[in-house]
Amino acid sequence: MFQPKELIEEYQKLNPGEARLSGIREAIRQADLANDSSYMLYFRCAYANECSEDENGSFLFHLYLIFPELLALYEENPGIRLPGSSHEAASEAVMDIFSEMVCCADFFYQIPIGDMEKYLEKYKEFCLMHGYPLYNYYIASARLYWQAGSKEQVMQYVKDFKALRRADHYRDSYTLDFIGEVACWYDDIETLEKTTKLLEKHFPQNQRLAYEYGRLLYCYAVRRRDPVHAAPYYRLLRQICKKYRMHTPYFSDTIVYLVQTDLNSAWSFFQKEAPHEVLGTTPLYKMEFSIGAEIMMRSLLKQGKETVRLSLPGSQPWQREDAHYQTKELAEYFGREARGISDKFDMRNGDPSCRKEYEMFLWAVEGCI
Repeated sequence: MFQPKELIEEYQKLNPGEARLSGIREAIRQADLANDSSYMLYFRCAYANECSEDENGSFLFHLYLIFPELLALYEENPGIRLPGSSHEAASEAVMDIFSEMVCCADFFYQIPIGDMEKYLEKYKEFCLMHGYPLYNYYIASARLYWQAGSKEQVMQYVKDFKALRRADHYRDSYTLDFIGEVACWYDDIETLEKTTKLLEKHFPQNQRLAYEYGRLLYCYAVRRRDPVHAAPYYRLLRQICKKYRMHTPYFSDTIVYLVQTDLNSAWSFFQKEAPHEVLGTTPLYKMEFSIGAEIMMRSLLKQGKETVRLSLPGSQPWQREDAHYQTKELAEYFGREARGISDKFDMRNGDPSCRKEYEMFLWAVEGCI
């Protein structure tokens, strides 16, 4: 007998991650056997949300595997309701997951550009059909074509985004953050600094400031190899991460800055943040961590540190029980990882920007490695 409430209670007792996802998969299986469309959708939404909420992004790719089933259920069952909710609540649940999916698709080289374009158009149709704004459509489209190296298309989506936002709090934090992101893509540091000041003035407690400070740290420490101008943004980024008890979203950029200025602080930072970073399996984040890790190891090697003691969680191909490693071997391993993932993104995007970005990070610290 199908007992959905008991299934919910059972999987909610399980630890987040693979254990809970396994419990939700069993709930999906039983809902399918019972042919209960309401719970078939409900459990798939629960599964998708669990995938997207994982702190390390280890299960985010699973979202792209479950979503086609979820969307098909919604489309094949007009008027479907989630248990105890209205039809509108069902559309909102699907919309939230759809938005998460299109906004994270560029994190995975496994998703072809053509598939991303199809999902974006489907997302646009969904938004227009249900009366949702197209903010995330324009943002995700701009990110897609930035990776593909098509500035003309990017700027058209940015223009459309701005036109939409003018009718609704044009200078809110959401808008300013995206404008700052685009400015960073094209090294428009004047606009980036301006949006940062506006965020500081109007939204001083907003966590989005971490991304503005990180982008400015990147523009100065990496692109310009200028640690003096990077210094205040490093301090501000550090303060806001500490305030909100968050891991830095700019791991490699911080490594570059600290290697340029204080190797001991760089190593302390690496030891503090690497246990979190190394657990991530999302390709974009894994690539960024590998770049920072290679630079860290090469800088230690330059100073004559041929071996290093490193204890990190998870199961890595280079791990040893005694936690003692040859620094050169780690540097070479992380370098291969960074280049391999960069090349896969470039192949997917049809543009060599990721490998160039990798080479720029190494150029920024060439005197230190």
